[in-house]
Amino acid sequence: MQNEFINIASHEMKTPTQAILGYSTLIQRHPEKQNEMIQAISRNAVRLQRLTKDILDVTRIETQSLKLNIEKANLKELISEIIEDQRNEIKTANKDINLVFEPPDGDIRIDADKSRLAQVVSNLVSNAIKFTKVGIIRVDVETKDSNAIISVRDTGQGIDPEIYPRIFSKFAAKSDTGTGLGQTSNKVSMTLR
Repeated sequence: MQNEFINIASHEMKTPTQAILGYSTLIQRHPEKQNEMIQAISRNAVRLQRLTKDILDVTRIETQSLKLNIEKANLKELISEIIEDQRNEIKTANKDINLVFEPPDGDIRIDADKSRLAQVVSNLVSNAIKFTKVGIIRVDVETKDSNAIISVRDTGQGIDPEIYPRIFSKFAAKSDTGTGLGQTSNKVSMTLR
């Protein structure tokens, strides 16, 4: 598993690193295209940073050293912000996807690590966008008893049946574009207490 981890991490890190190095060289040769190249460098640096953070999170979870910052949060507000960001991503990618979120009446107050929760929901929606060419992605929030339930449903290809036995394992991926540190399906739900 350690060798598999090293192979996947080095492969995933190579792509943005090569892009950063390549654009850095090109800036010197073509200063007139500086703004365009700086944007590409920034985009790939963010990708590299996100990957590094994901790998560190996996390590912290395994060593049980991941610390959560529990605070009061408004779930409806948090999801609304994520949806707005993801709608912008859909526009940028020029995809024919309708991202639907009909927030419930009233606020949903929870105790949670807002940044971690935002990361999970954002990853689910982002994966739904990645694997849905055309169609609808629907995000719902409901309260039941003392729980808040977040559901993400999409009309995309879903999870390959080959992956089901390993779905909650690290590096379970059938995609050429991901590490398998997160997955989506046609329906994924999580419950917050």
